[in-house]
Amino acid sequence: MNPELHALEFPDAVRLIQSGARTAPARAALGAMQPWDGLAGLRRLHQMELQDLWMQSPDLLPVFPMDEALDELLNPAGWLQPEHWRQLREGLRAMARLLQSLAAQPWPEAHPAPAGTHLGIDRLQVTAVLLPDPAPIAERLAKSFDADGRLDPLRIPALASLHRHRQDAFQAVQAKLQKLLRATPDAFNEATIVERNGRYCLPVRQERRSLVPGLVLDRSGSGATVFIEPMEAVPLNNAFVEADRDYAQAVQAFLRDLLVELRGRREDFTRWRALQAQADQGLALLRWAALCDGRLPDVETDPKQGRLCLLDARHPMLLPAVREAMGLEPLPHPVVPLNLVLEAEKPGLVISGSNTGGKTVVLKTVGLLSVLAACGCAVPAKEGSSFPALPSLHADIGDHQTITGSLSTFSSHVLHLKKILENVHDGGLVLLDELGTGTDPKEGAALGIALLQTLSRRRCWILCSTHLGEISQWALRHTRFQNASVQFDEDRLAPTYRLLVGQPGQSRALTIAAKLGLPKAVLDHADKVLGKREQDWRDFLRELEAERTRLLEEAETLRQQTVAAEKDREILRQREEKLRAEREAFQRESKEKVARVLDFLDHEGKRLVKELKERQKAADVNADRLGTEAHERVKQLTRLAEAELVPRGARTQAASQASGPLEVREGGYARHRGLGVEGKVVSLKGDRATLETPQGRRLACRLGELEPIGAREAAPKPTGRVRVRTEALDIESEINLIGRASDDVDSEIYRFVEEALAAGRRFVRIVHGHGTGKLKAAVREALRGHPGIARVEDAPQNQGGAGATVITLR
Repeated sequence: MNPELHALEFPDAVRLIQSGARTAPARAALGAMQPWDGLAGLRRLHQMELQDLWMQSPDLLPVFPMDEALDELLNPAGWLQPEHWRQLREGLRAMARLLQSLAAQPWPEAHPAPAGTHLGIDRLQVTAVLLPDPAPIAERLAKSFDADGRLDPLRIPALASLHRHRQDAFQAVQAKLQKLLRATPDAFNEATIVERNGRYCLPVRQERRSLVPGLVLDRSGSGATVFIEPMEAVPLNNAFVEADRDYAQAVQAFLRDLLVELRGRREDFTRWRALQAQADQGLALLRWAALCDGRLPDVETDPKQGRLCLLDARHPMLLPAVREAMGLEPLPHPVVPLNLVLEAEKPGLVISGSNTGGKTVVLKTVGLLSVLAACGCAVPAKEGSSFPALPSLHADIGDHQTITGSLSTFSSHVLHLKKILENVHDGGLVLLDELGTGTDPKEGAALGIALLQTLSRRRCWILCSTHLGEISQWALRHTRFQNASVQFDEDRLAPTYRLLVGQPGQSRALTIAAKLGLPKAVLDHADKVLGKREQDWRDFLRELEAERTRLLEEAETLRQQTVAAEKDREILRQREEKLRAEREAFQRESKEKVARVLDFLDHEGKRLVKELKERQKAADVNADRLGTEAHERVKQLTRLAEAELVPRGARTQAASQASGPLEVREGGYARHRGLGVEGKVVSLKGDRATLETPQGRRLACRLGELEPIGAREAAPKPTGRVRVRTEALDIESEINLIGRASDDVDSEIYRFVEEALAAGRRFVRIVHGHGTGKLKAAVREALRGHPGIARVEDAPQNQGGAGATVITLR
């Protein structure tokens, strides 16, 4: 592998990704993964195609390894053992389910296809549709072999009779030998039957061999035991050997024919294996993404365009889950995410700061994540992270000093930089750690600046770390570079591992030395040697860092305020939405109520006019009485309409005003302003009160948190619809109209209903008898459409049945 990738720990990441693969071809393909192998788009495509189904139902994407079985099957001279047959059966079953799941998987239209891929050619779904179904082969193997992969002859007609014949011959030999064991037990060391050279015999003691006449097949090492095939068992053994040979030959012939048949579909097995490997690679990459909590970033195809944008990025090898998977110890501190944005117009970054501050970690994080993104792998960074194309990668990280080659640290760095300049591509990524060190600071700085200038002309993406202030000062003036520093806590003498872009850092060697107790005289002399210009530069950096820290704190405060404001805005939006819904409901209810009242008035007005006309025709009509009754009926209709049209809030307010102002008092009722809990005030001591809900629960709170309410408001609210049988109704009032004329009851019925409503009654009854039914019809007509009536029905049998009408009032 490229030595530059070793410096970035890319092989460790690859091995971890490989561990998520199930099959050997997938592991081999992932192990050969390179940023420049041209397969990144395909890897991204397969991950995007599998991701939704894998997250929802991973069991629908089974990958059962059958590498050994396929190696033997695809090898013309190979021979499958029972374990191989089991692998092949289970693998083909899993393959059939995998093909079915892939064929039914649509492409997520919201995601564009990665560069270099074609949805009609490279998709796993398209390949799965075109491949034949391996389920018939798997079922045939399941019918021929048992769960352990051994051939089951009883399921194969050509072998069943031979197998039974062999078993019969075997049982005959065993029965004969068992009989001999029981007949002469003293002749045997052990009462067991043994097998020698395919024939069954008995272990006879040497001194008793005369008791068992037969053929000697073998002797024990000590000579104390002779393995004898009794003469009575010779023909039975012969029959078993022949049956066993015939059965073995038939089994071999069956397996050869089966292998020939399966090898005739060599192309299908090769294609199945290739698709399984591709799906296995995609699933392994998805497991890697889940392990490092990563996602696929955007990757630019033009090396000179795009941007390097890392949002909350972390080095994978520092993550707790990854370290646990690799068997590494957890870190003593949490991983600080890296945020970095470099544009194509300003692709250079010079990182300075104290030792152990995390400069090298920044370089390795950017380098490793760039390589993973270029390979088509997920990276541990937030959505919106992006990377430029990676035509080449060069990293000068670590000490290249060699003893055998007589190279100093500086010489090895120079040779490595020479190699970088010779091989770097336009738009490539270059990572330089501790640029300019190992020699005189001024000469090292001059060499480093010249190198950065040369790489900048090649439009490379450059990240370098340095302790030399001259390089940081040069980056301040260069249009294609910017400075960055790693934050350091001087009080704790510890780095914060946070990268501050736009601000150069300082080494803080003298500060750390002072904190560690170096004599003050030595430090003062070091200050004089340092020079005023250098001191001014360091003071400037210190002030700049303090100002940067202040601005960051203010930015964090503003961010928190913005989040709070967004939360308040959302609460106001929800309240506004609730008020709008309530207003619409009120308007709708008001329209329905007005329409209902108008229909009622129209109906009653027409009936009143009709009744007046009919009564005027009578000879003994009294005009004054008729006018008085008509006026009374109109007043009743007016009161009913006014009562129905009064808003509910106005009714409650009027009722509360009528009963006088309320106050929170012991024994009264109140509502908790914040929680909305209502109940009775059972205790009042100073500014503390205890509220008891209708359900019996108690709430202790401050007196100022309560607001007084009426007793009816505190009553428990109905939680559902209750069906009441009319037989159990408590009729609170009734009127008897039996014997009255059907055209002379309207006024009395209206007065009766109005008095019941005013009294707050719930159920009333009108007795009209059975008769001809005219009086009952007149009663029902008078009640029809009344806004204060909820239901009109016949009374129960024990309360008059059809001879009375029960009215349920609103």
